[in-house]
Amino acid sequence: MLVDTDRIVGIAELQKNLPKIIRELEKEKKPLFVSKRNNISAVILSAEEYKKISELLNLLEDIEISNQIKERMKNYDPEKNIPWEKVKEIHGL
Repeated sequence: MLVDTDRIVGIAELQKNLPKIIRELEKEKKPLFVSKRNNISAVILSAEEYKKISELLNLLEDIEISNQIKERMKNYDPEKNIPWEKVKEIHGL
């Protein structure tokens, strides 16, 4: 993960200047990295960025599902289907 060092804020500074930092975040639309004891402990995103990331994650999930369906269907043979009426007959329904 690449971190823009200009976008790192300490937790104490975040607590002190939260309204100002939020305004800047909305304006710049770049993630803000929160450090605690010299380690990145959180990332703050604008609502717009969060929405984009959520949409991308949903798209990735849809692609994974599509790939699973394709994999499961590659050996599907519709000629082997059994009509519902025949299933009922076999099982005495």
